[in-house]
Order: sequence, then C-alpha cells, then structure tokens
Amino acid sequence: MRILLIGAGGMLARDIIKVFDRDEIIVSDLKAVGDRPTFITDITKYGEVKELLHKVRPGLLINASAYTDVDGCEDDVDLAYSVNAKGPENLAIACKEYRIKMVHISTDYIFDGNATVPYKETDFPSPAGMYGKSKLAGDIFIAKNLKERYILRTALLYGINRDNFVSKIYAKIKNNEPVTVPDDMIGSPTWTVELARMIKGIYRTHKFGTYNAVNTGYCSRYEWAQKISKLSGIKADITPIKSSTLKTKAKRPLFSALDNSKLRAIVPGILSWQDALNGFISELKEKK
Repeated sequence: MRILLIGAGGMLARDIIKVFDRDEIIVSDLKAVGDRPTFITDITKYGEVKELLHKVRPGLLINASAYTDVDGCEDDVDLAYSVNAKGPENLAIACKEYRIKMVHISTDYIFDGNATVPYKETDFPSPAGMYGKSKLAGDIFIAKNLKERYILRTALLYGINRDNFVSKIYAKIKNNEPVTVPDDMIGSPTWTVELARMIKGIYRTHKFGTYNAVNTGYCSRYEWAQKISKLSGIKADITPIKSSTLKTKAKRPLFSALDNSKLRAIVPGILSWQDALNGFISELKEKK
C-alpha cells in the first residue's frame, strides 16, 4: 500500500519511516526530507491538500503534523487552530473525496487532568488550554467528515530524533547536573518507535475509531526521571517539586494518564512505559 506521511520532519514521523517498509512511504512536509519522494505542502490550504492527494493517490494518509508548542498556542491562537484543526479538517475532506483511509495523531491534552484513574476513549474531553482545544477541534472535524479513520491519542512522546524530556534528563545526569521535576504531573510516557509500531499494527485492521495509543501504565515526571537514572546506570541528584512552581503560560493537565486496553486488544505486544524507556535508553547509549 502507498502511504502518504504528513509532517515528515517531526520526531514521530522519522520513526514511522523506520518502522514501515521503505517503499510504502511518500512524505509531505513544508520542507524536503532526505532522499525520499517529497511533496512540499501546506495542509492549512485545502487547494494544496487536494492537489497533493490527487497526485499521490495513497491508500493511507498518516497525519503526524501539529503545532505542539503548548505555550505558543496561547500566544497565537489563530496559528494553533489553523494547523491543529483546519489542517486536519482539510485532510479529512480530501481523504473522503479520494477514498483514502487516515491515521491522525491526537493528544492527552484534550483532557483537563482532573481525573484520578486513566482516561478511556469514552471519557468526555475538556481541554484546559489552547493546544488541547485546537487538537480536539481537529479530532471532531475528522470524525465528522471521514468514517474510515483512526484517531490515536498519545502522550509524552520521546524519541531519538529530537530533544525531549528523556534526552534532556539523560544529558543532565550524565553531566552530573542537578535535576528538578514535578512529582504531581502524571501521564503515560510513549516512545515514538512504539507509537509507530502501534500505527502499523492498527491501520490494516479496518477497526476504525478513536484509540489511546500509549505505552502501558503511567508515572509522575519525578518517577520518570528516577527511572531514567536507574536505567542509565548513573546516580543522579533528582529533586521533586510542585508543578505550581513552574512559570508556564498555558495550564497543563496534572493527571492525563491514558488507558490503552482498547488498543491492546487489537494490537498485541505494546510495551509497558518502563520497558519502552529501557529500549530508548539503550538506543541513546549507542548513539552517544
């Protein structure tokens, strides 16, 4: 099957390219990516989206593009909605016209974080900030316009291709720098390699719908940092703090853990967050 990957320059997209067979993937981004066939496309412009799909005629479109600067979304609401809502809507409308299936990457930030148990797909979304609101709008637009779609809600992504929580903590402890992280922000850390495997596992099933696509389990940022230290084999000075001491413009959900049991029933072999982290740390050690 020919697969069109939107947002190919991002951290997740690069692992999708690795996990999927090379000859399946054609990429689209605002800039060229490597030596792969590439189309330069702005998804916020429907005319460009329609022209792209007409040229490529994929069987599946994976949308890995998003404006993910959580505080930046508060500063530029128009940009947030343009990229995170209007863009996905354009993709869904064009996919319907050309009978193309779609995978769309959503977020745990569509929830307000007031829960005490992991969120299920059936729980009512109530985002606290503009990032979550714009992403939720995109989810709604896709569900409204396209039946053959997979909306995958993920969380706390980390991977080898870009700085992230894990790589930053790892660098600090290697340099014997003190680490301070919140102990009251809880979520489901997810390795981008694992998310790419989840996408590959679900897209041929035709079991369309919304799924929580995360590694199994959840932890606080403090527990996460401690695990990074342990798996790295490096003792570290890690101090827990409260998230209220962090000066951020956008409100973050305190508890945004996701229950992935629906996806695990269809896609076997999804790792726990601890085992996934171990795999990534091993990759980091090899790279360094």
